[in-house]
Amino acid sequence: MNRSAVLMLDLQVDFLDLQRGKMPVDAAGALRVIAAANAVLRDEALPGALRVLIVNAFPPSATIANFFRRGAAVDGSAGAAVDPRIAVRPGVRCFTKESSSAFTHPDLDPWLRAEGVTTLWMLGVFAEGCVRATALDARRRGFDVIVPTTAIATNASWKAAFAHWALRRAGVKLRRDLDRDLDEAPRS
Repeated sequence: MNRSAVLMLDLQVDFLDLQRGKMPVDAAGALRVIAAANAVLRDEALPGALRVLIVNAFPPSATIANFFRRGAAVDGSAGAAVDPRIAVRPGVRCFTKESSSAFTHPDLDPWLRAEGVTTLWMLGVFAEGCVRATALDARRRGFDVIVPTTAIATNASWKAAFAHWALRRAGVKLRRDLDRDLDEAPRS
């Protein structure tokens, strides 16, 4: 069985809220990512694909790393919560992570394989950080990966350019947006 999943990475207050966030992406990027995530969650985009939230939950004890992250997404903090503008529905699977790649969560890969997933769509933040790391890790694990460039964000144009280069180099399919033909993302 060939099936698609959408990994929605780090849609948390600290990364999307320009007023309250400790390490936000640029305003336009945040709005694009929120709109894309909500389209997926409302089945307006990529219908039939599994929806998966991936959130950072950095341990409070990681004081040096948390310093460099400006205290963003520390487990249990208000900033680690999913941004309230994201319309999360019941039944959406959620995995936490403590580092860049979502695949550092030991249950993610086995769960995707048990669900018959062969194609991963990715959206979220940071393009050059967690999106890139997760996409490259997914390619190394044999998944087809598609990243809509309007559904990822960062805080500097040079970081976005680097992310696009690195993703293309790894064989990730870059698309402008979430629109796609049926043969690009098989339905379940």
